[in-house]
Amino acid sequence: MQRRNFIKFLLGVSACACAGCSFKNEHHNFKNSIDLIQIKIPICYHCNLNCAYCSHFSPIAPKYEMPVEVFERDLAQLKKISNNKISRISLLGGEPLLHKNIKELIKILNRYFPENEKRITTNGLLLKDMDDDFWRVCKENNIIFKYSPYAAVKNYKNLEKEIQKLSKKYDIEIRKYTDDVYDFELMNLSKKTSKNDENKYETCEKKYACPLLDNGKLYPCEVIGSIRFFNNYFKEYAIPTTKNDYLDIYKISSIDEIYEFFNKPKDFCKYCSFGHNIKKAPWKLSNKEVDEWYDINKKG
Repeated sequence: MQRRNFIKFLLGVSACACAGCSFKNEHHNFKNSIDLIQIKIPICYHCNLNCAYCSHFSPIAPKYEMPVEVFERDLAQLKKISNNKISRISLLGGEPLLHKNIKELIKILNRYFPENEKRITTNGLLLKDMDDDFWRVCKENNIIFKYSPYAAVKNYKNLEKEIQKLSKKYDIEIRKYTDDVYDFELMNLSKKTSKNDENKYETCEKKYACPLLDNGKLYPCEVIGSIRFFNNYFKEYAIPTTKNDYLDIYKISSIDEIYEFFNKPKDFCKYCSFGHNIKKAPWKLSNKEVDEWYDINKKG
């Protein structure tokens, strides 16, 4: 199995600021070798923010909290097939702190992956509302927090001060995912494609950077993993997907099959401009309009 393309990209991988996306470079700490995989698990689809351009489509996603039994079953299978090649697992959303059983999920995560880096990626707004028992569970299970600093949100600067107080009080690492977020990247979806679009996967900045595991399916990024929310809400503009766009982790037996999946172009990618010739728009609240995600100037 050739891993050259996979490894080459990991050397210069970029990270996104979930639940929206604003590309910033991040240096990843690979523990044993450079062919480690980072996995993100959306334990909630909904969010307490309503960001336009959200790459998880949270403003138009249903309210959903991943059942504990689904979470544990997926982690057990991931442990079985990963051959210790998982460097980091992140819980995200939507907004993960909305999950009523998040403390139980944290304990399960540490039980299956005690030696791996474990993150909760949040917008930070709910951190000040979490109780002492939550912080105790996080400390005991080696959780790191990364928050997306949405600078346009009211009273954000005061929130940052509160977050730093929490970090010191509970002796837990809480740090920014990116610099202050003032804008979001546009994905400019369109069913109108050209020959050049067929090779978009090869040059996408998100390739390998954001693998999303959701209900037994592994997606190369959150856009493919969440596009069903867009398709259900804007049926006229629905973007087609195929079985080639995801990997069923219950139908594979080794990490090599995951590498192979990532190295193959995805059918969906020709419809998406996320990670290509990046264009941005100022952060704002969503009006749930199709042009927040879709390029309506292209007919398709």
